[in-house]
Amino acid sequence: MTRPRWALSLTVAASCVVASCVSVGGVGTSEPDGPRGITLVEGTPSAEIEREAAGLLEQATTAFDAERLEQARLAVTRVVDEYPATQVSVDALLLLARLDAREARVDEATAHAERLARLLPPTDDRQTAVAGVRAQALAAADRPAEAVGVLLALPPERAPQGGEAEALVRSVVDRLDGETLGRVLQEAPLGSPLAVPVMLAYATRLELAGDRDGAVGYAQAALDADPGPTDEALARALVEGRALPADRPARIAVVLPLTGSPLLQEFAQEIRDGVDAAIARSGFEEAEIEVEYLDDQGDPDRALAVVREALDAGVDGVIGPLQDESVLRVVDAGLPEVTVISPTAVELPAEAPSVYSLASVDPGAPLALASWASGVGIRQVVVLHSTEGPSSEEARLFGDVFQAEGGSVLRVLTYDPGDTFFRDVMRVVQGLRPDALVLPIPRDDVQAIASQAAFYALDTLGVQLMGTAAWGDAAVRESVSNRYTEGVVMATPRVELDGDGYRAFVEAYEGLFQRSLVDPSLPAAGYDAAALLLRAVRMGTRGAEQVALAVREIRGFAGATGTLSVQDGRMLREHGIGCIQEGALVALEAGQRPVPAYRAYAPNPRTGRVPEGRGRADGFRCVPDAGNDPGIR
Repeated sequence: MTRPRWALSLTVAASCVVASCVSVGGVGTSEPDGPRGITLVEGTPSAEIEREAAGLLEQATTAFDAERLEQARLAVTRVVDEYPATQVSVDALLLLARLDAREARVDEATAHAERLARLLPPTDDRQTAVAGVRAQALAAADRPAEAVGVLLALPPERAPQGGEAEALVRSVVDRLDGETLGRVLQEAPLGSPLAVPVMLAYATRLELAGDRDGAVGYAQAALDADPGPTDEALARALVEGRALPADRPARIAVVLPLTGSPLLQEFAQEIRDGVDAAIARSGFEEAEIEVEYLDDQGDPDRALAVVREALDAGVDGVIGPLQDESVLRVVDAGLPEVTVISPTAVELPAEAPSVYSLASVDPGAPLALASWASGVGIRQVVVLHSTEGPSSEEARLFGDVFQAEGGSVLRVLTYDPGDTFFRDVMRVVQGLRPDALVLPIPRDDVQAIASQAAFYALDTLGVQLMGTAAWGDAAVRESVSNRYTEGVVMATPRVELDGDGYRAFVEAYEGLFQRSLVDPSLPAAGYDAAALLLRAVRMGTRGAEQVALAVREIRGFAGATGTLSVQDGRMLREHGIGCIQEGALVALEAGQRPVPAYRAYAPNPRTGRVPEGRGRADGFRCVPDAGNDPGIR
């Protein structure tokens, strides 16, 4: 069995005492009248007692190396308790601390290690062993940051290099998030030979978080520290922006209804096209990635079965399933942690670690909309939402933030899915005359509600219509008359369709399939689900647990459906405030709001004179017409 440097120093020290020689740690000799080393307590035991204590320590060390831990504990405890003044007492306490660390008795191991750290001078070789014991105990107690911190705190000239000390650092840094790694590095002294794997782990977290400059900086610092071949290859890949080396290909499962109803198959094919486009653009060589498409036939039980099979095969992550019930079945099964990214599932359980959807409630939209409304002086609103799907949650989130910022929600109105007649709702709004009607509704309901808001002349009453992402959807803006959507304000993750992420998606799709992209909605969802998972495995991470940790670090990813981040167990998008003008999305700057629009009065049919004034109220315009008074048309 290979033992860490601190273990070897302990064994050598014990054997030297028994053989009447000086230990490497300066423990002393067995001569009673020679110079005395450090002991747990003061005293001058006889040569016979020294020999008995040394014999017990030798027995304990032999038992420890043979994994007879209880026997080792009995022998070494006798030395510490009965012979604390002997020259082997310090090494006995160190062995006892190692036993406690091995058995995850963190408090005992830490107490022993701290006592030893106080007893021994900073230059004593055994300080390295003491730090190793503390680190082992902390790692066993699932306190990885403290474990790494203890080892990095050693002066560079005394820090253990290679062996199990380095292996311990490498194993625990994989369990740390970027924020914690950054703090550990800030608190560590410069020059530790164990800092290289920590710097590289932090660099990969920064890369995942979109901090390219920071990632390159730490990777270069690792190169400057003269790393070993493996670390050098990883650091150079980071600096050059290449996929990081890994010990095996990435394995990804894609769970789709490849057979079953024709509608589901068509749906799945569009998602698959997006996944294929993301893989084609990822830059992975064929030998570096294995993608398996699994057919769940649109059946939740089948979806669970194929996800189980994928986990048994050692998959790193899963794209899909598509349907809510299938995702819920996977979550409820209590499977080992694995990243699951559904492109289309709407409802996710509150507690579903590492399970995400690109279509579930995104709190970014209602929160951004509420902040914008309060910031531009909107004080009173009515909220109308569907009783099913994300609509209710978006309405609640909007109300919470809007009211916290001083706004007033006059009424919350609801409707059932499938409702098409909103006369009573519109009359309530007419009576209340709010500053705005907030509509966090599904895109399928936009046509009916927008047209009836216009029919009941809410725009002429000065009621601003506000919505969430559905209103900005390209298909919605194309299918709903401009007359009904003019001046509507919404929080949208994609105010402009020419962002880097969307352009990359279109280029990848059209380059792969050699055809124009017509409706991007489903392919874009498949593309982003795959691209997020590929971003994690591109960092060289392998294994479901490590990939899950990497996915949680993703921030600011420029995707086809917006700028994506993973925070608090959700997939979030950065939202801007957009406004619809003549069917197009116009970005509103901070503090900017649509201006009231007026339609010029018609001439009096009898006199031909045009009444004075701006004209009759006619809704809102996102920006004033150039060369005219604000909002005149």
